[in-house]
Amino acid sequence: MKNQRFSQVVGMLMVALLAVTLVLSADQGAAAAGEINLMTWGGDFIPRAIINEFEAETGIKVNYKEVTSNEDMQSLLEANPNQYDLAVVTDYMVDILRQTGMLAVLDKDQLPNYANINPVYHGPYYDPTDEYSIPYAVSTSLLLVNPAGVEALGAQPITGYNDLWQKELANNVVVVDWSVEIMGIALKALGYEYNETDPVKVAEAREKLFALKPNIVRFETNTPEDSLVNGEAVAGFMYSNQAVKGVQARPDLEPVFPVEGMPIFIDCWVMSKEAPNKEGAYQFLNFIMRPEIAARIADLTKFTSPNKAAEEYLPEDFRNNPMLNLSDEVLENTSFYIAVDKVLDEYEHIYLEFKLR
Repeated sequence: MKNQRFSQVVGMLMVALLAVTLVLSADQGAAAAGEINLMTWGGDFIPRAIINEFEAETGIKVNYKEVTSNEDMQSLLEANPNQYDLAVVTDYMVDILRQTGMLAVLDKDQLPNYANINPVYHGPYYDPTDEYSIPYAVSTSLLLVNPAGVEALGAQPITGYNDLWQKELANNVVVVDWSVEIMGIALKALGYEYNETDPVKVAEAREKLFALKPNIVRFETNTPEDSLVNGEAVAGFMYSNQAVKGVQARPDLEPVFPVEGMPIFIDCWVMSKEAPNKEGAYQFLNFIMRPEIAARIADLTKFTSPNKAAEEYLPEDFRNNPMLNLSDEVLENTSFYIAVDKVLDEYEHIYLEFKLR
């Protein structure tokens, strides 16, 4: 009798244990198949069509938060590390977040499509061991020019940053709205490097920058190319994907690779160390690294893809575009913004004064 009762108790415990196990498994599955939270730039930086396709295929809902700066993303991750799974930040911010311990080490065993990434992007300064980031989009900043409009104003042809200071271009130049970029223009025009900290050189760049103010018609981060398309400006400093869209809308516009050099950016995926749904995040990362998906993203966004396997899926006009497939000569004249955190406060102060003039 005792044995019978014991067997009944054991049986009941086994049933209960099985039920708990099933509930826990169901909860874990729900977490993986539930939703992921990511943040990055606006303007369809991660195309909604791609997100919709991922959601339909996996059943995982993607919550997309648009943020206006790398520093804002840093603040959000630091304040709420368990609220975000993924973010796309620029190379220098990967370096900062890596060093402050905010990022998860990526499990490459869960990312077989990582093998599609071009080896030229392996081991960069911001992630030397390739543990914390996956390159997503490569871009530069360059000049977009309306040559006929420049000539009509009586200005000399534009070949570099220094040409933007011509008095004939008054109220005819549009620029992206970021202090580091615009200080970079002034520094490069003077023959210095980006993110200069020498007080004498910074002061010289400040005065150089203030002299440009009469020529600025608009500060615009998202769609500066529109000012050239609609004739509001004849020259603009913008990101390469924006210049591509400008030329598509108005073929008489021409890209200019500044003789002084230009910045290059690699925007990368990173995972929060406390990501609430890492399994779902890995599924998303693996999905967007499929060659055909990466090619569609590149074509939609007009960013250069770091996905080597995607090249055969890119349309011919994309592969032949000099703004999207940079020549070796142009690439050799590019450089990264490194250690932005060391100069940002001072540059922001100068930039605010510049805009208020």
